[in-house]
This record gives sequence, C-alpha cells and structure tokens, in this order.
Amino acid sequence: MLQTPEYARVLLSTRVGTSEEDAEQLVAARMERQAILDRDEPPLLWVVLDEGVLRRPIGDRKVMRAQVEHLVEMAGRPSVVIQVIPSEVGAHEGVNGSFVIADFAAAPSIVYLETALTGLVVERPEDVAAVRLTYDTLRSEAMSRAASIELLQEVANTWT
Repeated sequence: MLQTPEYARVLLSTRVGTSEEDAEQLVAARMERQAILDRDEPPLLWVVLDEGVLRRPIGDRKVMRAQVEHLVEMAGRPSVVIQVIPSEVGAHEGVNGSFVIADFAAAPSIVYLETALTGLVVERPEDVAAVRLTYDTLRSEAMSRAASIELLQEVANTWT
C-alpha cells in the first residue's frame, strides 16, 4: 500500500519467470489499490515495518531514496500511521511474513496473508484473533509514530 511504482517494479521483477509485461501489470494493480488512500475519507492504515526494509537496497540509491521519502510523506497524513521496529530489537514475529488485518464497520475482520505463491484470505475468527495478537506484539516492539518518522527522514538522507 505504500510502495512507489519504481520500488514495486524492482520487487516484482525478482520473481523467476516473470516477464517485463507481467511485472508491469502487477505494478499497475498494486498502484491502483493505493487509490483508496486518496479518497476524501480514506481508511486508517497502520503499518509496522522492520528497519531492515528501509536499509536493504531494492534497486538503486535513487529508488530507495524515493521510496523512503514517500514513506515520510505518507506518514504525514492523518490517516496513515507508520511505526518502525528498530534493528536492535532483533528477532520478532514480523520476520515470519507480512499480513494485513482489515476491519470493517458492518462485517467481521479478515486477514490477508501474502505468500510466495499467492495471497490468502483468512476469515476464521480464532485465526484472525491470533494474527491480531501478533500485530499487537509487533506494535509493542516498534518505535512511536514521531520517532519512526524521524528515523525515516534520517534513513532517506543515507540514500543520497
């Protein structure tokens, strides 16, 4: 939800057997999903990132600087919260894979798990509750919103 097209393109091009055309379609779909954040009343997006994703080179320095600057910009929106888990935390549950918890006003919450093969939607309430506990654990390891934005700004400057 917070990737620049260039960053997404590099990531999606790493899949073996993915043609340039396939990668472009995947990038376009990913960018299209981000339009929800530009609505008049966007949903709240609360993201917890590991510091390693900010420092791992994906593409060249220009791609990384633009990506991290984009995160800073997005974190400045009232509907977007970004928290960073600092490297010194070491191992944490988030290194086991990414997930999205979607809460709805008039429907039960669901979880979306991204796998190497495809995305999976989890609806069983006990499974959703288990993932929510993982998310709460990750948030407890993360820096505050303000400290995370400060770190994002510092990291962006390292990608010059």
